[in-house]
Amino acid sequence: MSNIYLLRHCDYENPRKILPGRLPVELSESGKKRANQLKDIFKDKNISKIYSSEVLRCKQTAEIVAGGQIPVIFDKRLLETLSAYQGYWVQDWDHFFGHEKAFGGESIIEVRDRAVDFYKTIKKTLKPDENIIICSHGDPLQTLYAYLKNIPLSNEKHLPESKKFGWFEKGEFFKLDLS
Repeated sequence: MSNIYLLRHCDYENPRKILPGRLPVELSESGKKRANQLKDIFKDKNISKIYSSEVLRCKQTAEIVAGGQIPVIFDKRLLETLSAYQGYWVQDWDHFFGHEKAFGGESIIEVRDRAVDFYKTIKKTLKPDENIIICSHGDPLQTLYAYLKNIPLSNEKHLPESKKFGWFEKGEFFKLDLS
């Protein structure tokens, strides 16, 4: 039986309270502590690979969890949502997806589609009894989870309806049992 662990990056430094998007914000001290806790949690799970977003907070999380013992593979399909609002102060989340086409950003549907494409690709290559971690961001993970659980997205401009049952918190993971 194979398992895939969906892991959201750990907490990061954000003293200005901006929408970090794909900017290189580093893990906070509490984020590094949580990543080390995750390293201990996963050490007995026989993890063969960690697939990760290249965005710094995911990269740092994945590398700490790997502890130099597990290969980390970066894939662009796991990147944070592309938004023209990255770097701006968090005021109204509705604007995050609100102008994606006008400014070259992504819709929630496009985020889901690339996360699902990634999942389908790696699932084909998974060996029996192989366990992996997918380390990414809230939107790609939540939309992938919604897809796998047949939970509809509310529409292209808003967060998934799955938000109603909870969001992947920073440093939280969900185990997908592929038996």
